[in-house]
Amino acid sequence: MERKTFLLLAMGFIIAITADTSSKAWAESALQPGQPVSVLGDFFQLILGYNTGVAFGMLANVGIVSTILPAIVIVGLSIWFFRALRARELPQASALALGFILGGALGNFLDRVADGRVTDFLDVGIGALRLPTFNVADSSVVVGVALLLALNLTDKRADRGATHQTAGANAE
Repeated sequence: MERKTFLLLAMGFIIAITADTSSKAWAESALQPGQPVSVLGDFFQLILGYNTGVAFGMLANVGIVSTILPAIVIVGLSIWFFRALRARELPQASALALGFILGGALGNFLDRVADGRVTDFLDVGIGALRLPTFNVADSSVVVGVALLLALNLTDKRADRGATHQTAGANAE
C-alpha cells in the first residue's frame, strides 16, 4: 500500500475513533439518560441512551451475538477493502472512506466490549418522526459509505466519459 493511501486511511480512522470516544465520554458526563437537551429546537436534540442491539437497536439483548457480529463485519470489510486498495480496484481516496468506516465500527465495538452496550446521544427528527438515536461512530460509518458511493459514481462517470471519447476518436 502506498504511503499516501495509508495516511488517508489512518487519518479517517483516527478522526473517527477520537471524535467518537471523546464525544461519548462527554455525553455520559454532561447528559442525563432520557432527558433531551434541545440544540436546534425539536429537530436536533441531545439525549443520552444506550443500545444493547446491533444497528438501530436491532437484536437487542442477544448477548454475545451483538459483539461477535460487528467483529466479523469489521474483519470482513477490512480484508475486502485492503485487497481492493492493493489491487487498485478502488480510488486512493477510498482509503479515507475506509478509515471513517473502520474507525466508526471499531468505536462502537470498543464501547460494546467495555460494558455490553453502545452509548448513543444524537437525536434528529421532526415531532414523532425521528431517526434512531445515534452517535459519532454511526455518523462516521454513514459518511464513509456515502464517500465510497460518491467516489464510485464519479469513477464510473469518468470511465464512461473516457469510453465515449475513445469511441468518438476511433470513429473519425
